[in-house]
Amino acid sequence: MDSVDFFSQLKSEYGISLNQQQLQAAGHVVGPALVLAGPGSGKTTVITVRTAMLIASGHVRSERILTMTFNKAAQLEMKTRYNRLFGRSGISVRFSTFHSFCYGILREYEQRQGKRFRLIEGSDDPLESKAAVLKNIWRELHQRQAGDDDLEILSNEIGLVKNRMVPEKDFGSLELQTPRFAELYRAYEEYKRARGLIDFDDMLVHAWHILNRYPDILLQYRSRYDFYQVDEAQDLSRLQFEILRLIMPSDNPNVFVVADDDQSIYGFRGADPGHILGMKTQYPGLRLYRLENNYRSSRNIVEVSSRFIRSNKKRFDKQHCTLNPYFTNPVIVNVRNAGEQLKYVADRVRELRKRYENIKVAVLYRNNLSSVCLVDYFERHGIPYRVRQNKVHFMQHWMVQDILAFFRFALDPYDRESFQRICYRMNRYISKTMVQQALMNERLEVLDAISASPDLNPFQQKKMLELKCEWRRFARMPPDKALAYVENEFMYFSGIKGLCDKTGQFFDRVYAMFGILKTLAEGIGTIPQFLEHLARLEKLLESPSPTHSQDDDFHVTLTTLHSGKGLEFDAVFMVDLIQDEIPGQHAIKAMHAGYESEMEEERRLFYVGMTRARKYLYLVAPEQSQGLPATRSTFVNEVAHILNQDSRDRIREGTVLFHKKYGRGIVAGISACDAQSAIIQVDFGGRTRSLDLNICLEHGIITLDTANE
Repeated sequence: MDSVDFFSQLKSEYGISLNQQQLQAAGHVVGPALVLAGPGSGKTTVITVRTAMLIASGHVRSERILTMTFNKAAQLEMKTRYNRLFGRSGISVRFSTFHSFCYGILREYEQRQGKRFRLIEGSDDPLESKAAVLKNIWRELHQRQAGDDDLEILSNEIGLVKNRMVPEKDFGSLELQTPRFAELYRAYEEYKRARGLIDFDDMLVHAWHILNRYPDILLQYRSRYDFYQVDEAQDLSRLQFEILRLIMPSDNPNVFVVADDDQSIYGFRGADPGHILGMKTQYPGLRLYRLENNYRSSRNIVEVSSRFIRSNKKRFDKQHCTLNPYFTNPVIVNVRNAGEQLKYVADRVRELRKRYENIKVAVLYRNNLSSVCLVDYFERHGIPYRVRQNKVHFMQHWMVQDILAFFRFALDPYDRESFQRICYRMNRYISKTMVQQALMNERLEVLDAISASPDLNPFQQKKMLELKCEWRRFARMPPDKALAYVENEFMYFSGIKGLCDKTGQFFDRVYAMFGILKTLAEGIGTIPQFLEHLARLEKLLESPSPTHSQDDDFHVTLTTLHSGKGLEFDAVFMVDLIQDEIPGQHAIKAMHAGYESEMEEERRLFYVGMTRARKYLYLVAPEQSQGLPATRSTFVNEVAHILNQDSRDRIREGTVLFHKKYGRGIVAGISACDAQSAIIQVDFGGRTRSLDLNICLEHGIITLDTANE
């Protein structure tokens, strides 16, 4: 069967009809090819169909096709899709992750050498897990416990240098956040080497070394496959590309690479869209295909997101389009603070749920910390939700534990453990001698034990009495007032900033977590109630996928922008859209220094979030963060400019539009105030109203009647 007959059969027997771009890509047989597949363009369908076409047309046996994906989820999706479409043929095809493929090379080497590596990640031994090993090494080097943030950054940076293939001597050229990274890295590698341990990144490193050092193993893998397919190639690192280059023949390889350079968002793991951009040079005979038709999103979202991403310079030029109709423009929402943001999202979710029975809704955020208040608010208000890949360890953070110690001591003046934790952080001039006195006499309250010391002079005794009265007042405060007291009266943060600077931690992140506590405390009457509330919340956050849904057909998905990649929803809320969050502070500093690559990745991340939406897209920007003024994300401003410019170009006298409150109206006149603003006069059934066009567009107050466009 030739490819033409196959595609005809595909339509008649399987009901699969490909557009012209998809047909061209799926029909590619020999030689290198790069498929630029935009969001919702059907790339998985193209890969699975091409796989079946190669087999059915007699170009290759199924076992000689290797398809590699970026992660396990993508691999399972592709395998499921293939089996659903073509499984009845009985022909199986190998779909593999890059890591599992490299693990196979490692096992081949082990069998020949008579040795065995043990995987440190996912280990059943808690003392020999990757996290435990890094914690111990950190403690030995820094003489303090590592926080969860410390470990996450360290682990990411270890993966970064390995995937970028950076030698130790060049670590200094990188802007790494981990203090004394080279020493930590060296100790970690030595620990694993001495015990025959490997982590996930080592699978790639070892595989590359084996292929380079053992020609027979390399030849074995080169002769095993004739066709190579790579999905989500924009997420591959230099190391992964080098492995791919080794296992393929150098002259005209049959490699079929599917990627979207606009969705490369894993630079912190070593991914670099430059590898995709450089394929034309690497493979002179490269065929370039484009999948530009978006089947997912409304025309409004496609047009706005496409124009937004064009601000990036290092990318392939694309002309994204869709046959989907216009629906409603992305809505920009300015809210006063975190509390208003939560209420806005919850109110809109309820509205959407009433309007659509089976609507899929997601809330996307940059930082896992954002999920804490969302889980809390949704739980309080009975909104079903599920959290994807939640890695937040909020309650275990040392600052949160400090605050809990303040509250516990207020409720129990005998609590010596809590007192020890906070005694030097309340700015009340308590000496080590006083603490020792308190610990020695357990029959008395802590402050009474200090006062009973004969070493205290009358002035000190008076201060202890005043402090005892202060703590009694503190214990009666509502939790929001108590938190303010810790910050302003006990002056908790006066010493914390210096501690963060000394230990290499981010003070802004610590203070942001304190802001979360303040949001959680709103509306709770007493400290005991707040502690009970936090205990319940901790259990919810520890759950792999908490939900209180009575109807599994509806829930709101809560996920980071990174984890949301590859997913799609009818309605998407992107929250906490402020400067230093997205784009991140590091990217902003790099841009000011003349380096744009990080800012371009931040824009790609924002683009990924926008393109998850089918119909509704809400961009929510708080005006305050931790009680301080916050600047709206520059990316939101870019979207606002696109919306205003686009709609203003389409609005003229006679244009039909719809107002949220007034309903259908016809533009009766336009008064241009300046280049950035305009006032329109709209006739709503005999009553004319003047509206600020930009404000109405940004806030989604009006939508154009685009049904006939």
